[in-house]
Amino acid sequence: MRIGHTADLVIGLAFAGLGSAIFMVASGFRTFPGMAVSSGLFPKITGTGMIVFGIVMALAAARAARRQTLAPHSGQDAGEQALPTRYAMTVVVALLVLIFAMPIIGFLASGFVFSAFLVRLGGGRWPGALAFALLATIAVYIVFTYGLRVPLPRGPF
Repeated sequence: MRIGHTADLVIGLAFAGLGSAIFMVASGFRTFPGMAVSSGLFPKITGTGMIVFGIVMALAAARAARRQTLAPHSGQDAGEQALPTRYAMTVVVALLVLIFAMPIIGFLASGFVFSAFLVRLGGGRWPGALAFALLATIAVYIVFTYGLRVPLPRGPF
């Protein structure tokens, strides 16, 4: 088994385990009066997603390791890239900027800039990036603010 497959298997299982812990802790959260949803809803959704995707990652790693054992070859697998890629690092930096900018300039402005940046980073053109950013930011704002009654950071913009 290659180191990459072993690492993916361990990370997938750890991710699923952490998701299970998050789900169990969130199950004990109490509901606040006047809230449309329980305070544990988002952590439960996050935990469930972590469980599902952690198991998927672990199964994919085990399957890839088994294939390699049955048909060994030298070199990297087709399409496999060395990590971290420039794209991945740029997305992580953009997320960090978003996290620190959102409380200062608000969700609408920071979410719009972040969404447009990601579309451009992925190769999209300016008109599509701006249209997507506008629609995605407004949709997320409406879902959280009016549908779930979860306040988003407000800013001067």
